[in-house]
Order: sequence, then C-alpha cells, then structure tokens
Amino acid sequence: MERYNPLSTAETFEERRQQALRQCDHLIQDFSKRADRHKLRFQRLQTVSIGLAVGTTIVSALSASKVFGQLDWLVLSISGLATLATTLLSQTNAQKMWVQSRNISQSFQVELFLYLQDGGEYADVQDDAARLKLFSKRLMEVWSQAQENWSQQATSGK
Repeated sequence: MERYNPLSTAETFEERRQQALRQCDHLIQDFSKRADRHKLRFQRLQTVSIGLAVGTTIVSALSASKVFGQLDWLVLSISGLATLATTLLSQTNAQKMWVQSRNISQSFQVELFLYLQDGGEYADVQDDAARLKLFSKRLMEVWSQAQENWSQQATSGK
C-alpha cells in the first residue's frame, strides 16, 4: 500500500498548480487500482462459483451412477463450497465497487481534461488562480462524494 505524503504549503501559483495536478493524478491512479482490485475479486468469485456449480453437477452424476462408489460426502462438500462462493459473490458487492471505482477515476479524468482545455465550467473563469481554485474544489467534491458513497455502503451492508 502506498504511504500517504501530506501536501506542503505551496508558495507560487505554479507550485500550487503542479501540486493540484499531482494530486489529481494520484486520485486517478488510486481509484483505477481500486477498480482493478474489485474487478479481479469479482471475476475470481464468479469463476469459483461457476466452477463449483459445474463440479457439483458432475460429482452428483458420478455419485448417482455409483461409478466411483459412494461420493455423497464429496457432493455435499462441493455443494457447500459452491453455496459459500455464490453467497460471497452476492454479498461482497465486488462488481458494484468495481464499477463505482472506475466511474470515480473517470470523473477525475474528466475534471483534469476540462481544466487543461479550459472547457466546461473552467471556460467561464478568466483568472488562472480562480480556475485552479475551481479545479481543486471540483476534485475534492468528487473525492468527498466517493467517500460518502463508500461509507453509506459500508454502514448499510449493501
């Protein structure tokens, strides 16, 4: 995990601008990594769930045919694991968190692009310092909304 580096007080406009751009880049990368982590978790749980469901079916058929003798214990074991994997898949919200993290990362990318191109809300601001303040404010709004969404999900358990 990456260590937190507190921001220092910037003296000049260019230092503040570079600091804001670095922070934006950090947030884009952070939420992209989160999205990748949740995507991988979702895909693994999905693959395990499907594999165990197929395995249960195959072992059940073999057990019923008594080709390999009594396999009832194996059917119960694999079936229980399949149920656990399916439950984890539905309860961990990995897919939802993957999509939300990706969307947040993209929101930061949109803000960065609009700021650098003087587009959107930034087009109406003539002063570079005011434009930078607006950019910083918008970054924190996106980040705060992401944190609020996460805390609501964590407390609701959904």
